[in-house]
Amino acid sequence: MKKRTIAAIIIVVLLLLSGGLYWLGYLTFQDFVPSFTTNPGETQPKSPDANEGAPRLVVENIRGRINKISADIKNTGDKDAESVNWSISVTGGILKRIDLRSTGTISTLSTQSTTAVMTDRIPLGIGRLQITITVEYPGGEPVTQTARGFKLLFFVVGVRI
Repeated sequence: MKKRTIAAIIIVVLLLLSGGLYWLGYLTFQDFVPSFTTNPGETQPKSPDANEGAPRLVVENIRGRINKISADIKNTGDKDAESVNWSISVTGGILKRIDLRSTGTISTLSTQSTTAVMTDRIPLGIGRLQITITVEYPGGEPVTQTARGFKLLFFVVGVRI
């Protein structure tokens, strides 16, 4: 009887540990094969050799709201960015039933300024979400930031980069 209890405790601890690593993004699955990563969600370019006198766009503060997801787009460059195209893609949920894409254009984004963008209404659901935000301007490289969250009926909670 004691051996069964110890075995059950070990199994529960392993399940909780692997579930926590999966939730944080350190454990991913490719066709039922688990793989580990040491830096989940790192997709923004960090090159110090960016063009001088050019816009440099950064995606910050990805947040969940009631049935929506918002993010801030900031221009940290030395020049105003014009015709900035953005898109937010949200996929996931139970049985991968949530698939939403919101797009828009910011006419001018001044240097050192920030603007907020937001998705359309996300359908009712439950499950883990994959959030991908892409920002680009004519003549520049696209910037992509990926985050994960959880959809619980009307709420988007636990959004993490």
